[in-house]
Amino acid sequence: MGAHIAGSAEEWVHVISESFVPLSLANVSGSFHGSAEQTVLLPGVTVTDVHTYGSSVVLRTPRLVRVAPREDYLFSLHLGGAGAVLQDEREAVLRPGGGALYDTTRPYRLVFPTDTWELVLQVPRRPLRDRVRGIDELSGRALSADHPAARVLAAFLRELAGVSKDLTPEQRAEFGLTAVDLLATALRATAGEETSAPSGRQALLRAMRSCVQEHLTDSSFTPAVLARLHGISPRYAADLFGEAGTSPAAYIRDQRLQAAHRALTDPRQSHRTIAGIAAHLGFTDRTTFTRAFVRQYGMTPADLRAGQRPA
Repeated sequence: MGAHIAGSAEEWVHVISESFVPLSLANVSGSFHGSAEQTVLLPGVTVTDVHTYGSSVVLRTPRLVRVAPREDYLFSLHLGGAGAVLQDEREAVLRPGGGALYDTTRPYRLVFPTDTWELVLQVPRRPLRDRVRGIDELSGRALSADHPAARVLAAFLRELAGVSKDLTPEQRAEFGLTAVDLLATALRATAGEETSAPSGRQALLRAMRSCVQEHLTDSSFTPAVLARLHGISPRYAADLFGEAGTSPAAYIRDQRLQAAHRALTDPRQSHRTIAGIAAHLGFTDRTTFTRAFVRQYGMTPADLRAGQRPA
C-alpha cells in the first residue's frame, strides 16, 4: 500500500478502511489529519505506521461487521499520545510501549483524544487462534509496556517498521512469521500460559497439519488456501512441509487417501459407494482417486474393499 496522507476526516475514513477493515469515524476534531504507511509482510499480515493529529473515535460498528465481515486480529502498539481500545465490554487504556488486541469479527471502538502514534500489526485469525488458547478473552485487554514479552514485541515491531523498505520480499515474509510468533508469545504471557506453549516454525507446521484434517472433505481446499488461512505465502508453506520431507499438496493428498482407506475398511461404512467416499474426501475425479490410491497402497479401492492383499 505504501504511505497515505489524509487531510480530513472523510479522507481518513477511506485510508483506514483500505488499510485495515471497513471502519467509520466519530467525534473528530475540526483540524483532524493523519497518515498511514503500510508494509505487507505476508498475505494478510501487515504492519502499519499510523500518525493522527487531533481527536477521533474509530468505530467498527455492528452494521460494518455484518455487511463487511473480516477474519483478522489487529494489535495496536501505542507509541505516543492517549488512547483506548474498547471491545466486549472491556476497555484497554493505551500507554506508550504497551498495546491491545482487537478482533474484527466483533464491534470495537478506538478512542484517541489527542495526537497519537501507533504501529498496527494485522494478522489473520487462524494463526493466532492456533497459538493462543482463550484468545477471545484477550481482546480489549491492555498489554503492559512493563511486561518483558511486550517489550520484546515492541522493540521488534518498531525496528521492523523502520527498516521494512530495505528488506527483500523473502526477508519480510520471514520477519512476518516472527512478528506473529512474538505477538502470540506476548498474548500467552498476558493470559498466564506456560512459556513452553508451541511457537515458531514447528508450531505453525503442526497447526497447518491440523487444519488439513479439518478440511479433508472440502474439494476446494488447496495448498494455496492452506497458506492463506495461516497468513503465509505458498512458498513459505512449501518450505515448512519440505523440512518434514513432503509438500503441502502431497500431505493433503496423503491424508485424504488415509481417510479413504479407513472408510473402505470400516464395516460400518460398507453401505457407502467407493465413488461416494472419494467425492466426500475431495476427489472430484474417480480415475485420479484410483490411480493415487494404487500408488499409495498397491491395490485398487475395490480390491481393498474386497479383502485382497497388495500385489
